[in-house]
Amino acid sequence: MHAKKIFELLMSSLAYVLISLLWFAYAVPGMLELDSDFSLIAAACGSIIWLCATGCIALYLVQKSRPA
Repeated sequence: MHAKKIFELLMSSLAYVLISLLWFAYAVPGMLELDSDFSLIAAACGSIIWLCATGCIALYLVQKSRPA
């Protein structure tokens, strides 16, 4: 593996982990504290989008790792 590929992989992993931590440790609890319908819907939709993105990343990695 080339150094550029390793760097891209590590930076992508770092960005994914940081975005996930910020979403679940900062944004979602703040939205749930507001206790309004809009904030609850926004927290649920954001979490669903995060779950879909995680599934897409996992599928992409599985397909990429298969031999041709």
